[in-house]
Amino acid sequence: MLLPSLNAIRVFEATARLGSLKAAAAELGLSPSAVSRHIASLEDTLGARLFTRGTRGVTLTGRGESYAHRLYEAFRIIETATEEAAVHGKVRPNRARFITLGGETTFISLWLVDRLEQFRTLHPEFEFEVSTSSANEIGDSDLFIFSEFENHNDPSFKPLLPLTIMPVCAPALLRERPIRVPADLVGHRLLHEGTTAWWEEWLVREGVTSNAAVKAGAMFHDPILLMREAVKGGGIALADTIMAEDFLARGELVAPLPSRHRLKAGYYLRQRVGAAGKPGIRLFRDWLDGQIEAHKRAMDLA
Repeated sequence: MLLPSLNAIRVFEATARLGSLKAAAAELGLSPSAVSRHIASLEDTLGARLFTRGTRGVTLTGRGESYAHRLYEAFRIIETATEEAAVHGKVRPNRARFITLGGETTFISLWLVDRLEQFRTLHPEFEFEVSTSSANEIGDSDLFIFSEFENHNDPSFKPLLPLTIMPVCAPALLRERPIRVPADLVGHRLLHEGTTAWWEEWLVREGVTSNAAVKAGAMFHDPILLMREAVKGGGIALADTIMAEDFLARGELVAPLPSRHRLKAGYYLRQRVGAAGKPGIRLFRDWLDGQIEAHKRAMDLA
């Protein structure tokens, strides 16, 4: 038989993979009504129903599920063939096996990147492409991790972890001038990440009214530089648990005070539209959830 419209096949595959007419329309740059027309045309050509329509969306029929599975495999074959035929250096082979991750430097560089090998040990068939960004924009990433205040209204943000901060410093820093109560911080060199506001608020909440030490502190606009300065004994940093966990575990930093403050902010995950059906995405998200739970236990977060 003659092949149906390739456009209709592509629309059907995207709808089946994403489970939504609206999501397929967004991925393909079409209107939902155009997606519906393509699917109806394909069903007419095949003489079979591929979806069951309902008030809550569309559900694949048995025939539709089988067809979608075969088409998904076919599109991956086409994708791989295209990559292999491309000019060297233009397209990386087996790109479908790469999970592209983006996010803030704090989360990616100070915590996640050292754990990725655990995922690859479990699933060696996948590889990563990782980048960091100061902007909360997903770009071309399959998954993007960022911090955001809790007053957002975007349902696409999946909460991962609230931001909880505490003072940390090198153990050697406490030998000459111990810190037993928050007031003992006055006189120490305080390290700031981008603003003095976090230290100012923390000290006020702890009943310390002197701002002299805060204003005199060093300013870093990169969390990695901030933590490096703290590790070498250059001062006391105010770090969230993601920033601090591995340094504390290695004994490079200590938390001299038990006080922790939860901010009205947290780390969130955003998934690129159309990434749901990509190999490895569901596996990685489940693995990441497990890592976050392990972090909560290690840092004694309720």
